[in-house]
Amino acid sequence: MTELEQLRHDCMGIIRQAGGMARQRMYTATARRKADRSPVTDVDQAVQDFLMDAIARRFGDDAVISEETQSDPGRHASVATARRCWIIDPIDGTRNYVRKVPMFAVSVGLLSQGSPVVGWVYNPMTDQLYSASQGGGAWLDDARIYCSQTPPTGEVFIGLPSGREEPLPAVVHGWIDRMVQRATGSTALNLALVAAGCFDAVFGNNCKLWDIAAGAIIVQEAGGRLTDHQGRSYFPLDPAAYRNTPTPFLAGGSALVQYLVSELRAGRC
Repeated sequence: MTELEQLRHDCMGIIRQAGGMARQRMYTATARRKADRSPVTDVDQAVQDFLMDAIARRFGDDAVISEETQSDPGRHASVATARRCWIIDPIDGTRNYVRKVPMFAVSVGLLSQGSPVVGWVYNPMTDQLYSASQGGGAWLDDARIYCSQTPPTGEVFIGLPSGREEPLPAVVHGWIDRMVQRATGSTALNLALVAAGCFDAVFGNNCKLWDIAAGAIIVQEAGGRLTDHQGRSYFPLDPAAYRNTPTPFLAGGSALVQYLVSELRAGRC
């Protein structure tokens, strides 16, 4: 077993514990609005603190980038100098969580020299843990998973954002007319479902690094691709230079991603 594969196994318990906290406190969570008007709960912060404490104790030389404010950033190595960086989204799908919609995920990815090498996406409500390590394949619990290789001419299941705060391009409205559209409210969960072959593709628009870091390696190890809207890879990147910039993406089987990228670039349906 490789070092990365061992790490994938060793951290499963921590990820499940974090998800268990979110599941248990779902009906007592208190919410507020952040500066960007997106919702956050006290449970987002508690889950993130739990994960960051575990990382600080076990991996003191690693840096961390997280969605929510870090309670004690001095416990972790500097993003500018660390070889590895953990990327944490404690509850991806907070809008669902606040409204008690049982679809959200805990997403944790590990970058090494700017590229995802291990990832975990946990759905606490179904107790399903999607994970992958570089060169070790993608897994749903103990079963190998693979991306669908559905051609563009087949019946395509595509995961899309809601569009409320990120108007969808005209070409995407065309996809809605031609494809089977699903919106889970969680980018990380969408990517996990692509890796498992449940969705054929996922389109993301106003996403951030913590939304895609874990899912990117899981999709890759499942035989798929994740690119920007021009078909370029996001990785490797410099974590120290990341400034919460949006990361619009497409993910899925290689042929389908290539087709969807061509339609986006052409601006047609």
